[in-house]
Amino acid sequence: MAEIVQYHLEQMVGELEDLERRKLFTKPELKSIVKKRTKFEYGLRRRRVSRADFLRYIEYEINVDALRRKRKHRTTAKDKASKRTLSDYSIGRRIVSIFERGLTRHPNDVALWLQYIAFVKSSDHSEDGEASTRALSKIYAAAITKHPYEARLWIMAAGHELDASSNGGAARLLLQRALRVNPKDRALWIEYFRLELLLVEKIKARRRVLGIDGQAREEVNGEEESGLISLPALDEEKEFDQRVEDQAMAKYAAVQAAELSAEQRAALATPGNAYLQGAVAIIVFEQAIRAIPNDWEFRQEFASVVARFSDTHAVRQRVLDSIAADFADNAQARSFLCVAHLSAVSSSSPQLVDALRQAVANYGQALSDFDTPAMWAEYVRFLAQWRDVSAGEESLRAYFAALLKRAAAQVAEQKDSRLSEAVALELADGDLLAEATLRFPASEALWCKRLRAASDDDVERLCESHALPAAPHAQGLWDLWLSWAERSGMPPARVQAKYLAAFARTSQLTSEHAELKAYLQIRFVDWAWALPASAKLHDVSHYDEEEEEQVPCGSSAAAAPNVEAFRRACQSVQRHAFPTPGFYRRCLGLEPDARHKTTLHEFACRVNESDTRPWLAYLQFLVDERRLDAAASVFWRASKALPTDDDREAFDALYQELLRKK
Repeated sequence: MAEIVQYHLEQMVGELEDLERRKLFTKPELKSIVKKRTKFEYGLRRRRVSRADFLRYIEYEINVDALRRKRKHRTTAKDKASKRTLSDYSIGRRIVSIFERGLTRHPNDVALWLQYIAFVKSSDHSEDGEASTRALSKIYAAAITKHPYEARLWIMAAGHELDASSNGGAARLLLQRALRVNPKDRALWIEYFRLELLLVEKIKARRRVLGIDGQAREEVNGEEESGLISLPALDEEKEFDQRVEDQAMAKYAAVQAAELSAEQRAALATPGNAYLQGAVAIIVFEQAIRAIPNDWEFRQEFASVVARFSDTHAVRQRVLDSIAADFADNAQARSFLCVAHLSAVSSSSPQLVDALRQAVANYGQALSDFDTPAMWAEYVRFLAQWRDVSAGEESLRAYFAALLKRAAAQVAEQKDSRLSEAVALELADGDLLAEATLRFPASEALWCKRLRAASDDDVERLCESHALPAAPHAQGLWDLWLSWAERSGMPPARVQAKYLAAFARTSQLTSEHAELKAYLQIRFVDWAWALPASAKLHDVSHYDEEEEEQVPCGSSAAAAPNVEAFRRACQSVQRHAFPTPGFYRRCLGLEPDARHKTTLHEFACRVNESDTRPWLAYLQFLVDERRLDAAASVFWRASKALPTDDDREAFDALYQELLRKK
């Protein structure tokens, strides 16, 4: 092991001499660098070396290189003709070497591969850009060979070929091979589709600049293949015949030609026109929906990609036709088709009004064909959205408001077949909301919307009798109810009783709702802290009119907090609820007295004795108070409570660090 470490250190001699000669680092600094690198090298020779060990070494080298760059820039700012020397790229090469050693140890770590690629792309460790491009190609080939099912690597490699090497053919080939291995991957199909459209767009732009009408297909397929990522054959690849694509393209062109006029057929006969019209992109789309047939959102992504390119009407229409044919009974798909034409209309265009009217007409046709609650929800959501965005256009806003009013009447006519939670939320009609809360009693959003529009008497009645029993897990309902109680002017003892009732009801919920329980407990003590000084709380679980306080909650808060009410609230939570760690943290943050804080710390540690955080907070408090004997006793108790030796060792290290800081 020592011989290997010594070998790596000897490779640094030339770099260190260059750094000293250029006066970028002093001798003591270079000695410190050598010492640190020696430590890292020995660390990498252990039997078990984690990814973090390599990354720490890499981070250190990156920081050293950043310091070298800064000093070099300061010393050579006036010398623009300064030449690159060994130290300018040796650190980058060392980082690459560390990455490669790390990947030899952890070849299955995709995150490490991605970090390696990101470093090579963002650095200039190579002596020239071409070498960096070649290095990236080799890295991509190695990464894909190890992880052929990682779509991200294939997509990044194709992007590298297209952007760095300007080789569209190589990018296409990579994505084709990726799809043979991962035929069900949505991202790969989308990127392959986007690539074909992008290549066509580039050819169109080039032809417009040159003013030529030459062949197009040959311009793409005849690109240079220099710099192609040399990826060996993968075991995961299935046998594939390239003639399938050509046959499919010929079949598509024949079908199109049979349906066109004589002039259109003559134009289509010109070589390359089918390609420029998006024939290959259509073939890719058809293969994609054959591989992933029953996902309309997948097809929506294709439509979104097509919308970003010019002169793609045929491709876009093919995508929309497939959605209409295969998802006629899907409300979201039908809604998307109703507004698809709006993507081509600018918000400032004079054609916007006509386009919106067409969308409304499309929705009318869809509702006549597909009269379901889901379709009505899509229609109402569309109307509400455009009513809100048309704030500057009063006539347009009034138009959509009238349509919403008409929609509410239409839904009310046939509630059983048209009313849904989404429809009621968007229409915000009082009768429909009341009907919807009866039909969907567990909906937090429906109850909140109905209660915000209700009178004070109705809020209390609806919350206590209907909303909260039906949806005790809804934090929004509890927040609305307690906010109403706090500002209603009722005495503090009565509000306290409502909080205790909330604790009793939520205590029956499962551990999934622990955040709600903590929220209610913290809200209670915050409310008590802000009460007027004359207000008092009682240790009662139910409101007693004989002990009713005369100070209303709506009174203005005093300048000083009500510490006595706060402490009584803490005691109420401890006696009538199951206190949470968050509750104790909040109490400890508010409690001003050290004696009471000690008591709170004791209770906090008992909630979950295997959790080291309350113990450490308790020890921190005792050390700050210079009560070291008590801290030692608490540390001994905590060590006994922790379940494993590893936990005890980690806890001991944290405690010793806490003592050193003091």
